[in-house]
Amino acid sequence: MRFLTLCATALIFSLCIGEQAEARRGGGASGTAEQLSLITETQLTNDQGQLLSLCHLTENRHVLFLPVWRSSLGYAMAINKCDAESYYPVDAEKLTLGKVLGELPEDLPDQPKLSVSDMISGFWGLGVFALLLGVAGIKWAGRSARTSKRKAEMKGAAPAAVKAIDAMCHAAKADGRLDDSEIALMSDIAKQMTGEPFDEARIRRMYDLAEAKPTEHQFASFGSGLSPDQKRMVLQAVLMIIGSDGDLDKRETDFVQKLAHGLKISGAEVKALFQSMYAKPAEA
Repeated sequence: MRFLTLCATALIFSLCIGEQAEARRGGGASGTAEQLSLITETQLTNDQGQLLSLCHLTENRHVLFLPVWRSSLGYAMAINKCDAESYYPVDAEKLTLGKVLGELPEDLPDQPKLSVSDMISGFWGLGVFALLLGVAGIKWAGRSARTSKRKAEMKGAAPAAVKAIDAMCHAAKADGRLDDSEIALMSDIAKQMTGEPFDEARIRRMYDLAEAKPTEHQFASFGSGLSPDQKRMVLQAVLMIIGSDGDLDKRETDFVQKLAHGLKISGAEVKALFQSMYAKPAEA
C-alpha cells in the first residue's frame, strides 16, 4: 500500500512539474549564467525514471571572469543532485503541492535564501574590484600629493625652467639614480637655458618627489602651456642629462620616446636634435 501511495504521489507531482528548461550558461569574459545548488534529495522521478532533487536556482553575473552579483530565481527540480544542465521550474503552487504530498520538507520558505557560501562565491569579485580601486585610489592620491609638492618647490620659476627641471628629475628617477654631478649639471642646464638659477637642494627634493614610472598624462604635462620651441628645449635638457655619461640604456631610450610623444615632437626632430648635440666636430 505504501508503495502504491508513493507511486501515485510521484505520478501526480510529476504531471505538475511541467516542461524542462535549459540552464543559461554565460560564455565570455562578462555575462550572466544560471546555477543550480542542492537543497534536498527527493523520491520523485521524471518521465525517464530519474530521481529528482530540489534545487536553488540562482542567476550569476560575472565581469572579466569574476563573479560580481548573484540573485535568487526560486526553486527548481533537477537530476543528478542538481548537477545538471536542465531543470524543472517549481512555482509556489507546485511547492505547496510537494509539501502537501509529503515529498518536500514542510519548513521550506516560500522563496529560497542565499546561503553564506552563496554570498561569498557570488560576490567575491566585487571585493577584488573594490580592492583594485582602493589600491588605484591610494596610488592616485600619492601621485597627486607628490605633484602638489613639486609644484610648491617650483613656485615662482618660469614655466620653461619648471618643465625642464621636472622632466630632467623624472628622467633621472627612471634611470634609478642621481649623483651630485648630475644635480650640478641639472642646475647648470636650467640656468643656461632659462637664465634662472636652481639651487641643488631644491633639485634633490624634486627628484625625490618624481615618479619612477610617469604616466602618459604626465609626459604630456611636461609640455603643457609651452611653445614648440620651449618643448624642444625641455627635450634637449633631458637629452643632455641622460647623455651625460656617454651611454643610453633601454630605460633612458624609452623615457625619451615617451617624452617626445607627450611633447608631440616627431622622431625625425628627436634624431636631428640628438645629432646636433653630440655631433663630432669636423677635422681640419
